[in-house]
Amino acid sequence: MKQKNWVASSSLILLSTMLLLVLSLVTITRVERVYTNNTAVSIEQLKRQFLYDAVNNQIKRIDTQRELARQYYLGELDRTLCMIDHLYESGADHVDQIVSYLTDESNALWTAILWEKSTGHVLLDNHKVVRMGIPPVEMAGYLSQVYTIYALKSYGPYTLFVGIPQDTINEQVKEHITKEIYDSTYSENSYIWVNEVLNYEGGDDYAIRRIHPNLRDTVGTKLSTNMTDVKGTTPYKTELEGVKQHGELFFTYYFKKMGSETISEKLTYAKLYKDFDWIVAMGIHLDDMHVYIDTTTGLSTRIVKQIAPVVVLSILGLFVIHSLLLVYLEQRRNKKSEQVLEQQAYQDPLTGVGNRRYGLIVLKDRFLQFKRVNTATLIALFDVDFFKQINDTYGHDIGDRCLVQLSKSISAVICAENALFRWGGDEFLIVCPSVPLDELEKVKKTLLETTRASVVMHEGIAITLTISAGISIFLPSDTSEDQILKRADTALYRAKQLGRNRIEVEL
Repeated sequence: MKQKNWVASSSLILLSTMLLLVLSLVTITRVERVYTNNTAVSIEQLKRQFLYDAVNNQIKRIDTQRELARQYYLGELDRTLCMIDHLYESGADHVDQIVSYLTDESNALWTAILWEKSTGHVLLDNHKVVRMGIPPVEMAGYLSQVYTIYALKSYGPYTLFVGIPQDTINEQVKEHITKEIYDSTYSENSYIWVNEVLNYEGGDDYAIRRIHPNLRDTVGTKLSTNMTDVKGTTPYKTELEGVKQHGELFFTYYFKKMGSETISEKLTYAKLYKDFDWIVAMGIHLDDMHVYIDTTTGLSTRIVKQIAPVVVLSILGLFVIHSLLLVYLEQRRNKKSEQVLEQQAYQDPLTGVGNRRYGLIVLKDRFLQFKRVNTATLIALFDVDFFKQINDTYGHDIGDRCLVQLSKSISAVICAENALFRWGGDEFLIVCPSVPLDELEKVKKTLLETTRASVVMHEGIAITLTISAGISIFLPSDTSEDQILKRADTALYRAKQLGRNRIEVEL
């Protein structure tokens, strides 16, 4: 039965091990799939962040360049006014000098209007902005609303308006930004391009291509929201609708790589720069992501293949160890069970000393030893005096306590370990090997004194115990251990007849 249980348990463990192995392989496959998906998501997020940062940094540089241009022309305006102030104060022909200075080619960017206050007669209008029938003072007022950098100043009977059109500044900024974008390089062959929106409603000619490092020969081409890529999607329409609704967007379409005819999916981020009606965009191809994932997945697969045999061997090793451990534990459990059964078979459950069965085995063993080597062996058979009265007076629980206490006390002083046995009821047997005859009196005294010292307290009453005992030894004429028992029993009977609380010897 035990062998069947062991086989069943081992089979269950082996089945569990194989199931664990299968689950491990399935888990590894799932982890690899999750790793691939998460890697793809992580790489795409990094690419998105790269595009977002690049485009927004470019827009910041546009704002920075516009501010630098504004500060520059404010300084130029101050310098021009200082020169005009100087010319006006220089002499009688100051008006001619001012007109000559403002019409010089070096000041061609500046719009200058000079007129007489009293008559409105225009002395200078270098950009021909004063319209027929409109007083120059009104025209100057209009220009001051559309020019961000200007000055309106009186010089005696004259009024001077000097300013630079914002469009002029913007064009210079655009030229600078265009050169900057063409000179910029980014990782993964990515680049920034710019389309200028002409019609936010879309359709044909809705925008013009302003900057495109990969298609420089197409700069100036009009674009249509109806244009499609090789997959049939309409990226310009998607882009226009996205910037109109949100000012920015991410989207994908298919386009050829820079310096190559290879076409692949491209992730793009576009943002509207409203002041210029520019859509500033940047894209990055996604096919390299799949190459990276395939490479890393292949590497992880090789690692898994290297680890898998180790895992299998480890699991099998654990199975073997577990089986051996199971055998060991089973043997240990059986041994412990045998010890428990043996203890139950040979131990008195009340006092913890050996029982009558164990006493007979020990007595027979001592007799055989005596016959072989003539080893002197003493036995004592005793019972508690008036034990029935103790039970009747104090109850059986107290009687049991008396037997337990007496067993502990005598076990502590007798000749050897496991030499005391409960023979039945309140009767006990002592088997002591190697006790010479001249020590009989000492043994008798020890037993009697130890018994009298075994006091049991009950409700303030001290119950003192005494015993009656019979002692005998093996004799050469004995043919069995029963003969020594009979002599000891005879001596015990005599001790009781002589008044109890004593020990008699029968040889």
